Amino acid sequence: MRKIITHYHTLNKVGLWLSILCTIHCIAMPFLITAIPFLSGSFISERSEIYLIGVSAIIAVFLLVKDYRNHQNALPLILLAFAFSFNLIGLFLAKGIYEITFNVIGALTMATAYWINWKEHRRVFHSHDHAH
Repeated sequence: MRKIITHYHTLNKVGLWLSILCTIHCIAMPFLITAIPFLSGSFISERSEIYLIGVSAIIAVFLLVKDYRNHQNALPLILLAFAFSFNLIGLFLAKGIYEITFNVIGALTMATAYWINWKEHRRVFHSHDHAH
């Protein structure tokens, strides 16, 4: 049981940090385009955005659905749905400053979903450890 919980904790950390990395990526993009144009082909490409959001989304769906079965708090899943919506709009519909805005809001919302899920997971886990 401990091994499974350790892996969930690690995946939660990975997902949270991917969301934070995505946020940093989106915020830094305008500055990097202006200051260092030769990086625009790698760090700030649309493909890297799709990979960051995609990997974080796969981990989020796996963890948040699995943990929902234990803690029954739907808030992380609701936030995840909003995050996906913002990210999809930012990737495929919005242009310019709106693209950045939607992607940053989506990444921050996904990070918030991870954080709330992690707190709920710990709350349920610790209540089972200390039950008398």
